[in-house]
Amino acid sequence: MSRCNAQLLCDDRGVRFLLVGCLIALSSCAVPVVGAPVAVDTPVVAADSPEARWVNRFCGMGKLLVTAGETAQEPITAADPAVLKRQFLDVTGRLVGVLDAALADLRALRPAPAPEVDPLIRDLIESFTEARGAIATARDEVRAATPLTTEVLTSAVQRFGGAVSALDRAARLIKAADLPPSLANATDAAPNCR
Repeated sequence: MSRCNAQLLCDDRGVRFLLVGCLIALSSCAVPVVGAPVAVDTPVVAADSPEARWVNRFCGMGKLLVTAGETAQEPITAADPAVLKRQFLDVTGRLVGVLDAALADLRALRPAPAPEVDPLIRDLIESFTEARGAIATARDEVRAATPLTTEVLTSAVQRFGGAVSALDRAARLIKAADLPPSLANATDAAPNCR
């Protein structure tokens, strides 16, 4: 979290102590590793190789996903309907822009230098497309409302919630991604992966 949006998480010492306590408790579950380290030769991949360019774009798209997540957490706090409408349109507008950029990167990743990754990219494109569509629809509903009503805002927030679910699904796909060695070995040559 670059900015803390929930004051309870920022200011409450009890929450901080609870988190530290959980970390200490989890660290007691660690198991020491026995044996000697084994050197593994990983091939050096040139920065201009198709694998390095692909992985660089993939990691760049991952950074866009983080940006989208941070943008989605912007607080919308106004009680004035006009201000609330402006805040909602600002957040949704930024998110649509980020998702358009991520979708462009994802589409450029197909076909991948390792074809076994293409199904992952297809699933990510579907998740991002679903999220973008829901956010754009929510934005357009609020934009068209003159004045903004509780019913319109409720509908838009529900659509926005569907988009967040699709973004969460995309994040889980990326986190669970197991790149083949030809692509995994190229991460050191990809600036966006650092």
